[in-house]
Amino acid sequence: MKGTAARIVALGLVVSLAGDATHVASHTTRYLWDGVPTIWKSAIWFPVLVAGGVLALADAGRRLSPRLPAVRTRTHYDVLPAAAAVLALYALTAALHGQPRTVSVVLTTAVAVVIWGVWDPSPGAAVGGAVAAIIGPLVEIGVVAIGAAEYTPGSDGLAGVAPWLPALYFAAGAVAFRLWNALET
Repeated sequence: MKGTAARIVALGLVVSLAGDATHVASHTTRYLWDGVPTIWKSAIWFPVLVAGGVLALADAGRRLSPRLPAVRTRTHYDVLPAAAAVLALYALTAALHGQPRTVSVVLTTAVAVVIWGVWDPSPGAAVGGAVAAIIGPLVEIGVVAIGAAEYTPGSDGLAGVAPWLPALYFAAGAVAFRLWNALET
């Protein structure tokens, strides 16, 4: 059990660091607090927050799987392609910096739905995605509100964060919800 949790945290750290690096490099986001240690291009607290959220959703998925069963059983062989799909969506959001809101939201939402549909189009994975799509952006809105980071103009149209952020979190949350079981199969 501890080994599975450690692998989930490691995956969350890697995907969040690589994805966030695309946002910083594309000037989609910027960290504002001076003196905070960084890992790659992220403030040290960012990957910790994301990895904690991924672990919490994976554990919830494990606990709720008897009541919210998967449509598709995934194994550890499926985890890296799913994580890569989420990371590709993350990079796509960086490439969409400055694009019209309608274009970026429609494209990221469509890709997020495809990720959910290919990974596990179950109600449980959709619930995991929906929880992430609400909580993730709210946390980031709080981060922006306290002045720790900002989404730059052109990517800040949803209470100071990107309007496509719920779609990115939905895809990540849908995958995270089934990670525990997949890694133990």
